[in-house]
Amino acid sequence: MTSRAAPTEWVSGWRIVAAGALANATGISLLFYTFNLFVLPMAADLHMTRAQGGIVQSMIITAALGAPVIGWLADRQGFHRMFLACTLIMAATELALWRWADGFAAMALGTALIGFIGGGSATILITRPVNAHFRRNRGLALGLVGTGISLTTVFVPPWLQGVIAADGWRQGFLMLALFALALGLPAVLALMPRNASTHASPTANRGPANHDHLRTPDFWLLAGANFCAAIATSATLSQLSPMLQERGLTAATAAWGISSFAAGQLIGKLGGGWLLDRFDPRRVAAVLNVVPTLGFVLLLTQHGTFLPLMLATGLIGLLQGADIGIFSYFVAHRFDVARYGAIFGALHGLGWIGTAIGVVGAGWSFDRFGGYWVVQLAAIGLLFLAALLFPLLRLPLASQTAAD
Repeated sequence: MTSRAAPTEWVSGWRIVAAGALANATGISLLFYTFNLFVLPMAADLHMTRAQGGIVQSMIITAALGAPVIGWLADRQGFHRMFLACTLIMAATELALWRWADGFAAMALGTALIGFIGGGSATILITRPVNAHFRRNRGLALGLVGTGISLTTVFVPPWLQGVIAADGWRQGFLMLALFALALGLPAVLALMPRNASTHASPTANRGPANHDHLRTPDFWLLAGANFCAAIATSATLSQLSPMLQERGLTAATAAWGISSFAAGQLIGKLGGGWLLDRFDPRRVAAVLNVVPTLGFVLLLTQHGTFLPLMLATGLIGLLQGADIGIFSYFVAHRFDVARYGAIFGALHGLGWIGTAIGVVGAGWSFDRFGGYWVVQLAAIGLLFLAALLFPLLRLPLASQTAAD
């Protein structure tokens, strides 16, 4: 697909962005954000311990293996085939859990399969056509795609909680499967242009897998920054309410921290994308990694003060919302978009390992030291380290813009 001047990118590009936002809002990402609603009723019904419930949740780490595979396939099969296949597999797994799941092993296996598919199909598959089409408005377009799941998570969890409370957790899985199959799948396939993920590049590799990016220092700089940021933000997200209660808030008041975190995510997606298009993206990325350190300082120093603690969670959510746009933006600018799926898949898979470390580390910090201060101090150091890595990237934006 040839490059376009800034205004005309949106002539057909709005369909790509709308389809990506819908895919993000109705598919695998929605299950990730609502899975916590299933844990307690599922554990009670299937007679699982809390430890077994935690293991079921942790099986999502298969995303670290699935992301490179799905990304590599997306480069060869395009958006439509891969989105159709991944959505059908996800929905079929949800229907199987609804109908036949009878214990710990079945739930762990089902979650592992969804994680494997979801690790690549959510972010990697959805951002690929955006990066292939947009040049001058790439950051904003990526941010708009990311808002799909942010908006959905405002409305769907209360409705889904009502379904689970009235009819059981199995009915919740059924509703999510129908949501994806009846609403998301047809709308996304209808909106997304057939050639949306095709990039006119003579270097497109259709032969054996090309792993040259693994020998490129810039890939490992991005991987290091992604790894550090993933540890810091996931550690907070996984224990957000307990962290706020530790700082003197009640459980009911701490629940507002989730809303503040989500608001920060939304601002990070849109604001971060807008900034990436208009300023040196290396500096923008560095600043977006430093700003949340103030949030961790507030978590460490404030006690029982509502507004500062809400500001803290919002600042941390800012990076969690912007990070996907940041890293997909850099991959598309630094490497051949024809191999975007494979490269971003590898990067995203390493990020999932950081996510797992953050989740485990937050619980370990509390069990070992009776509080979260260790992991919060570590998060500050990790975010500063991530910020220092971005300026080292080689990113010849001026020459690329001239060529466009």
